[in-house]
Amino acid sequence: GFALFFFENGKAAKVALSAYETKTNRKKLTGAYCDKSPLVAAFALSTDVQMAVYTSDGRCVVFSTAQLLPKTTRNTQGVSVVSLKKKATVSGAATAEGCGIANLSRYRTKTLPSAGAILKPEDSPEKQITFEV
Repeated sequence: GFALFFFENGKAAKVALSAYETKTNRKKLTGAYCDKSPLVAAFALSTDVQMAVYTSDGRCVVFSTAQLLPKTTRNTQGVSVVSLKKKATVSGAATAEGCGIANLSRYRTKTLPSAGAILKPEDSPEKQITFEV
């Protein structure tokens, strides 16, 4: 398995869980992840999945975690997955099947980093829930 970290600066790090095995009896694990940019989301995954990454300026990128090479160092700064516009940050991330996007292929990318596509209202994570009366 591996841990997946998403940072505000558009980078994502994929770290093999074996990197967290401790050899000595330490009480505290240091350098659990890179602290150069604020952490937005973290996932522990056993297999490669499709991830959806949201930016603060209303864009979304969907990519497969298989596109990221696993790193052996825990505090790796990761690789750029989202090319951000000025002042934009990564606002969140979710697995593709849990994000509620209807048309995933619109946001899917083969090349990283990607600017992504602008989220349609029906795909946005904060869409209004309607009640049938």
